[in-house]
Amino acid sequence: MTTMWNSPEHRGEHCVSCAADRVFEQPPCLDGHEAGECPEWACAECGHALLLGFPGGEDAAFRSMASV
Repeated sequence: MTTMWNSPEHRGEHCVSCAADRVFEQPPCLDGHEAGECPEWACAECGHALLLGFPGGEDAAFRSMASV
């Protein structure tokens, strides 16, 4: 895959298990996120999981780390 692209259901990312760029899909979300909002993604080729983004936004993760 030469072009990285994104849509609410699919995105191009580097898969460490496949050692190449692959299409990642969002599995059905059991946490109630809307399509495209869930941070969980899975490689369509091998199933390797990615967690993109931080719950509560990037600022929430930064604040929680800074308060330690």
